[in-house]
Amino acid sequence: MDKQYWANMALCVLLGGLAIFSAANISSALTPKGLLAFEQEPSAEAKKLLQDVKLIKFEAGEDTSHSVRAQFSVKNGSDQDVKNIKVQCEFFDSNGKYLDQESWIIGVTVPAGNAKMYSSVTKRFVHTKAKALDCKIKDLQVAEKSIFTIHRSASSGHGSVEEANGHGNSSH
Repeated sequence: MDKQYWANMALCVLLGGLAIFSAANISSALTPKGLLAFEQEPSAEAKKLLQDVKLIKFEAGEDTSHSVRAQFSVKNGSDQDVKNIKVQCEFFDSNGKYLDQESWIIGVTVPAGNAKMYSSVTKRFVHTKAKALDCKIKDLQVAEKSIFTIHRSASSGHGSVEEANGHGNSSH
């Protein structure tokens, strides 16, 4: 038995010990949501507003075409308009066991002090045993004031009364 033999033996013992340690501790890394799944932190601007922006109603279900229909009502109690609200829903079976999660981005702007309803129909997979869900707002953005605003006014120009008496009139 030479040095090479003992070096190989030490390496095998070390790797074996590492494998046993890993197998014993992998269960602490496994969560019902997956391997090493951690909660996403909201952005800094969202942290200040999340207490004032509330998800007041939510529901999701599968329609006949196997699309998920989700509806969310958001109440913005803050003093700033918000947009791109990320809603995360967790699905549970009839015993309350966690099954899956899905996220939606509510792309509409919810003005300060108002509430808005948002509906979405998407081709998503939701676990067939899902009987209950819990949804929470996970992130959002402050809606910046628009640089310009589009105003609609009465038509003028082609075919209008002004055109008959103004520019382009051949009766002058």
